[in-house]
Amino acid sequence: MTLRYAHEVRSEAEIFSDIPDLTLPDEMMEVAEHILDAKAAAFNPSYLEDRYRTALVSMLKRKQTEAPRKTRAVSPSPQNVIDLMEALKKSLGTELAESIRKPARPRRSARANQVKAIRRRQKNKRT
Repeated sequence: MTLRYAHEVRSEAEIFSDIPDLTLPDEMMEVAEHILDAKAAAFNPSYLEDRYRTALVSMLKRKQTEAPRKTRAVSPSPQNVIDLMEALKKSLGTELAESIRKPARPRRSARANQVKAIRRRQKNKRT
């Protein structure tokens, strides 16, 4: 079954307006009624098989048997709990201790870097 938006649905008057009204002979009407009477029977939908659905269900069942079983997630043991604040304090304490032990190297000024680059170029020109 296809669902359509309201703007896609057209009225039957638009569709059937091009078909002219016909008057059929009585003999043709009798033949048509006879065919309809002969073919009319009780409809039992259980005789129909949806092969697409059957194939899809069998494929899904096969995949379900092949899929690994879900295991329950292991909850962490209470012995393995870490105090984050304590770890942060230790981390900051070691960084602070290292910065105290090693004095920071003084940074060169931009002018000192320029002078060093000029001297390096002059030295390379001589060789």
